[in-house]
Amino acid sequence: MTWRNLSLLVLLSLPAPAPAQEDPLAAAQLRTTLTFLASDELAGRDSPSRGLREARDYLIARLQAAKVAPGVGESYVHEYELPGVTLPHEGVTCALVGDGEKRALTFGEDVRIWRLDAAFQGEAVEVLRPDMDAPGADRLLRRLRGNKPVILEVETDSPLWRATEGAQQKLGSTRGGGSAPWLLVRKGVLPAGDLKMDLSVPAPTAGPVQLWNVVGVLRQPEAKEWVVFSAHYDHIGIGIARNGDSINNGADDDGTGTTTVLALAEAFARAPAAAGRNLAFVFFSAEEKGLRGSRAFVAAPPFPLADIAAVVNLEMLGRPPEDGARKAWITGHDLSDFATRAQPALARAGVELIEFAMAANLFSASDNLPFAQEGVVAHSISAGSLHADYHQPSDEVSRIDFEHMSAVARGVFEFGKDLATAKERPAFNDKGKARLRLR
Repeated sequence: MTWRNLSLLVLLSLPAPAPAQEDPLAAAQLRTTLTFLASDELAGRDSPSRGLREARDYLIARLQAAKVAPGVGESYVHEYELPGVTLPHEGVTCALVGDGEKRALTFGEDVRIWRLDAAFQGEAVEVLRPDMDAPGADRLLRRLRGNKPVILEVETDSPLWRATEGAQQKLGSTRGGGSAPWLLVRKGVLPAGDLKMDLSVPAPTAGPVQLWNVVGVLRQPEAKEWVVFSAHYDHIGIGIARNGDSINNGADDDGTGTTTVLALAEAFARAPAAAGRNLAFVFFSAEEKGLRGSRAFVAAPPFPLADIAAVVNLEMLGRPPEDGARKAWITGHDLSDFATRAQPALARAGVELIEFAMAANLFSASDNLPFAQEGVVAHSISAGSLHADYHQPSDEVSRIDFEHMSAVARGVFEFGKDLATAKERPAFNDKGKARLRLR
């Protein structure tokens, strides 16, 4: 099945794009999109995961519905591979040992693998069995590493249980050592008290993991140069439960950026900028794994890096601090004239450009960096702070200020129009060139 046909099928089963008479940048439309992307059903959009694939297909379907063209030849998908492993989904044996008897557990139905560094073999081994419901269990589990297998008892409708069905792929490599495996066992299977098990788990299998960036474009007749709007659509997936919640939904980080880039694509498709530069809308995966998606894009771009006039990367737009409504800031603002150009455009939308204490350091912490290292002027625009819910299950849609987010989106739309039509490109200054070691 082609990507085109697949995206049409996906569109039939997912939240609809804004009707023609509605504004893609309106708060209500942003809420609709983000509610899907940061839903529990997508399980935190880990790279790789089923939730990430569903987010990818959703973005493709929405771009196609908005008549935003594919950006990689005839495809919306920029594919790349990273080293990874597949956890064993057969050949695992597990049996309870006690009172001279053994009781086998059925792999997949009774027991599943959550964490595995290497093969493990043991007879009548002691098993750690932490109480998942005890106060502070999440902190205890984060410190728990050793040579004893860990058993976590979960309900079969829990996110952890659902996420470990079938073959699981992880980024990374096989290792000869590491901790003993962590296993999930469905509640009701194990007897009370201390446990011993016979356990045999094959090693993970090394092999490439396929991942995807999503790219849509709006081309201008005879235009050569590009303005790129980007955000990462991945997050950190499922982890150890905190206050009963194990899904890191990533609403602000970076569901808000992803939602805004999609809204910008739909808005520019309806009201194109005056003739000037082409526009690209890029959604990166594996940002949370070390900017791997944007590095893969820069290594094999669908259009020449030399033709990119600027990259406008969007990160965490929906959680302003108490006095931060309708205010935004730019990472590495003193390295180029990017912020100077952005300020009047944001102001037209009622958004004030401010300085942020960590802006200099955060220039190197998002998907703008791989472009900047190649000499492309690329910065991240943010409109919030590193709040207490950062990388926590509590980063939920209910905490997003959509009116604030909408105002920032309109400001970025104005900035995009300016970048598309400006005669001169943004440029790094001497400080920026020195930091990036550009000639």
